[in-house]
Amino acid sequence: MVEIQVDCPVCSKTIKVKIDEEQITHSVRNPVPIVFTHGDPEHAITAFVDKEFRVRAVSGANIVQRIAETTVKKSTLTRRHVPIPKKQQPNLKGLDPLQIKIVALADGKTSVDELASILGVPAVRIKIVCEQLVKLGKLDTVKVVIE
Repeated sequence: MVEIQVDCPVCSKTIKVKIDEEQITHSVRNPVPIVFTHGDPEHAITAFVDKEFRVRAVSGANIVQRIAETTVKKSTLTRRHVPIPKKQQPNLKGLDPLQIKIVALADGKTSVDELASILGVPAVRIKIVCEQLVKLGKLDTVKVVIE
């Protein structure tokens, strides 16, 4: 095992991670993407580690959501992804028409599934575009609402 240090782009903490040395040395890719989760709320990080065990790049995703086991039947819970708009209207320059529509319709209440229905686009595409808009700073976040 080799220990590496990774600066988390989501929570800005420095994380020490132990990785299997063979995972790096026997990989055909260089650098090797290593994915792990940490934090509260939990989020995912991908560290790209080269053959000399140097971290070359790090990307984070604040989309990992875990629900504690409960006695409530899963069928009674629904999970909605709700895009949360910025407090101030963002600059829409450089966005494609779908991105502009999503920013315009995001009100903090309308879910990804509802936006998909309104726009006639698959929900998975809307969710991906919403995450892109968060990274571009055009949306605040995509909140997971469990009801």
